[in-house]
Amino acid sequence: MEDEFFCESILLPTSDATGDHLWLQHNPPLSQVKKNSIPWNGIYILLIHGMEGSSESHYMVSVGKEALLRGYGVVRMNLRNCGKGFGLAGKPYNAGQSEDLDDVLNFIRTKFSSKVFVSGFSLSANMVLKFFGERRPQKVAAFSATSPPLDLKRSCDFIDSKAGAFYKHHFLSTMKEKVASGVYAIDEKTTQRVLKSKSFFDFDDFFTAPLAGYQNVLEYYHTCSSIRYLSGIKIPGLVVHADDDPVVPSHVWREVNWSAFPNIETVLTSKGGHVGFISDPSPDFPEGRWLPKILMDFFDRKRKSLSL
Repeated sequence: MEDEFFCESILLPTSDATGDHLWLQHNPPLSQVKKNSIPWNGIYILLIHGMEGSSESHYMVSVGKEALLRGYGVVRMNLRNCGKGFGLAGKPYNAGQSEDLDDVLNFIRTKFSSKVFVSGFSLSANMVLKFFGERRPQKVAAFSATSPPLDLKRSCDFIDSKAGAFYKHHFLSTMKEKVASGVYAIDEKTTQRVLKSKSFFDFDDFFTAPLAGYQNVLEYYHTCSSIRYLSGIKIPGLVVHADDDPVVPSHVWREVNWSAFPNIETVLTSKGGHVGFISDPSPDFPEGRWLPKILMDFFDRKRKSLSL
């Protein structure tokens, strides 16, 4: 994306006194860097990737491009120790890290615009739903959440099952590589215990939960599962999920009475996988990716209905 659009790297210190930093990729509105471009509409969109992703994940890039071409400014956030931010944090990211999201939103509102939309994917989609259900001071006009693991314990059970074996091995291997690198502020005994984890549950129990300040993994899953916060969401939001998602179990989605949450629109597709949503290329979708259109059409509607 940096090859096509001007990009500025920003190092943002977290507010938790750890000394950790977040690496942000800032793509300013096209009209600010190129003549005869579509005028800026005054709004910034914050994009946040999923587990072991980065600001360069395909969905971050494709949605970011679509947003820029529609007149928005874009900030692509790397979670702690992800992407170009690897080595800048002693603590790992987690599914309920509201403070980091708050830090980035405060930065965007101070530096770029008070009008902000947020779009989270996968693990960060859970974080976004939790964040806006916590009844925090209003700082965002609308949001989207794509492929959210609504119930972290049941999503963990699914990945740890035979059906999720491929993704379990993939994610565990990359997360263990980071632990083995020594980037985290943990002792050797803890490191070795974490590296011997055979399941997602054990990894989160030995590593993610205690470093996030929870007594155990079950407290972490219970506290951070976004399904508990849906009723508190007071701003417009779009939640997108695919019925064939191989990471997040669809039966959890179907158990939710979405009609009870009037501020949330939902899109459930039969195909799309996990933050994939790819079809054969067509004139409307040259790259075959149709998620950017779904999300940006929603944000455009909210921009107009909210008179932003």
